[in-house]
Amino acid sequence: MERTVLRILGKKGRTTIPWPIRAELEWAPGDVLLFEPDPPDRIVITRLEVVEPEEIEEPDLTGDIFTEAFHRLSYSQQYRLLAALLADFHLQ
Repeated sequence: MERTVLRILGKKGRTTIPWPIRAELEWAPGDVLLFEPDPPDRIVITRLEVVEPEEIEEPDLTGDIFTEAFHRLSYSQQYRLLAALLADFHLQ
């Protein structure tokens, strides 16, 4: 494959990575690309690997004393308690 390809930057700053380059690098639609300036007149484009976060098993709170106490509160009391907890959490 010829390694040099000329492209013109459009009015909106767009261009297309030529198909032969994408094919050689095995880049596909949906790939996440990182653009880094390399002054004075270059840009380094790197395909990033997207890693899914590990799933964390949520604890079963059925029968938990705090959950049971919370559900015995009125909706108004639950709302005030949750608002206070969120405010405390936000301040941390």
